[in-house]
Amino acid sequence: MNKVLVVNNDIDTMSLLQSWLEKKSFEVKYTGDPEEVPVLIREFKPHVALIDILQYEVIEKIKTPDEKLAIPVILMTGYSGKQQPIQLPVDDIIEKPFNLHVLENKIRKLIS
Repeated sequence: MNKVLVVNNDIDTMSLLQSWLEKKSFEVKYTGDPEEVPVLIREFKPHVALIDILQYEVIEKIKTPDEKLAIPVILMTGYSGKQQPIQLPVDDIIEKPFNLHVLENKIRKLIS
C-alpha cells in the first residue's frame, strides 16, 4: 500500500485528507508538529509527503542530501505558482482550494 505523510497544522484539513486518501487505498499518517517529521519518515517510510506552506521548514528535513530515501514533496499553498514567496525544493505544488482528484493524480504520478 502506498503511504502518504501529511504535514499541516489544520486539523480539519488533515482529517479530510486522511479520510479521502484512505478511501483511495493510501495509508496516511499526519502531524502538525515539525519535530515529528524525521521520526515519521524513518518509521512510516512514506512514498510522498504533502506539506502545507506554513510548515515549509520541514521540507529541508525531508530533502537533505543525506536522506537515503528520496521522498517526493507536494506543497499545499494558497499562493499561485508564479507568486510563490520563497523557492523551495518541492516536486509539485497544489493550490488551495484544491480538487481532491487532481491531488490524487499528482500523488500517483510522483509515486510511479
